[in-house]
Amino acid sequence: ESNRSGLWQGQGDSPLSEEGRLQAGALAYRLDGHHYDLIVASDLQRAVHTAETLEYEPEIDPAWRELDIGTWEGRSQVDVAAEDADLLAAVRRGEDVKLGGGESLAEFDARVGAAFEKLQARLDPDDRAMVVAHGGVIASLTRYVLGQARTFWSGFGPLENTSLTHFRIHETGPMLISYNDATHLGPLNRWTQERHDDGDTLLTLIRHGQTDANIDDRWQGVTDGELTIDGRAQAAALADWYPGLDSLYSSPLRRAQDTAAALAEVLGVEVENHEGVIEMHLGEWEDLTTPTIQSEWAQLWEQIYDRGKDLPRGTTGESLTDTAARMEAALQELAHRHAGAKVGVVSHGGAIRSYVLDLLDIGHAGRDRLAFVDNTAVTHILISEDSATIADYNVAPHLE
Repeated sequence: ESNRSGLWQGQGDSPLSEEGRLQAGALAYRLDGHHYDLIVASDLQRAVHTAETLEYEPEIDPAWRELDIGTWEGRSQVDVAAEDADLLAAVRRGEDVKLGGGESLAEFDARVGAAFEKLQARLDPDDRAMVVAHGGVIASLTRYVLGQARTFWSGFGPLENTSLTHFRIHETGPMLISYNDATHLGPLNRWTQERHDDGDTLLTLIRHGQTDANIDDRWQGVTDGELTIDGRAQAAALADWYPGLDSLYSSPLRRAQDTAAALAEVLGVEVENHEGVIEMHLGEWEDLTTPTIQSEWAQLWEQIYDRGKDLPRGTTGESLTDTAARMEAALQELAHRHAGAKVGVVSHGGAIRSYVLDLLDIGHAGRDRLAFVDNTAVTHILISEDSATIADYNVAPHLE
């Protein structure tokens, strides 16, 4: 109810609204048949009721509660901004202060991090777990997994109610797979649509469909190649799902062009090529497998992936920083050219991830914490006059 009313909501225990129950029902339909080895929920009734709507019987754990915002609980955002302006400003600057006399962000992040560590310790390598919690909790956990500095603004937009955010745990640590996937409610979440309606440019970043190099685990880079049969089916499924674009751009590589062509045919737009959104150039590593690269370029591999030096890939290729800068320049150009519009950009896994890592201010150091986007998956970026915000990452309901 507080979400609907625009009030600050922390550990206040309000129930789901009628719309919230419908959202949970839509998620239940989407997850029908999915198996989880462990299901945990915050003890607040909005989380418990969501889990029950999914027809799960969760373990209840108060450690997954929302941030304690003290006296701000139940107050309007306008009132808090007016009456506690100095405290709110300190929070936004990242200072270690208690929100409304409740928890500080440092205390909150420590609680969420401890809950996540406890959860990981209970899971076997192939287990799947679900946690039904709150927007602040998921945002905190995302910062934790990505290794981001504690800040009020992380580069991501707010989480939609009943959205899915996926993490995967590897031997080297956890990784963010997808963020804020609320596509059971529609292709665009409410906040994204509102920001676009208010004038922000919406960039829809799309990875091309599957290629033989993807199947063979070859580092494809700027080496050209066609879509597989499955890749063409992925592109067709994307075109059937995605609602519409005002303009559409593509990398000049054929795998991206063919993906864009499938979209263009259904959406009724023309495709323009843009060199700035081509894949990361991998130099002498082009079209080689990981074992070959590790064997024949052992020293360079060690410098980049063990010592963390962001060097040109394959000696003569691009670094992650180079790729991110090129992508940012190209996307800012397109956003300026089509201000306020919906702009589709068919690009590549390495290029899109490099750009997002840069937006998150974690760059090459965070490369093992953020997954590559899947073939034909969508990432939405909102561009305003002074910022670029990641509305969601790596969503692909058309492949489910």
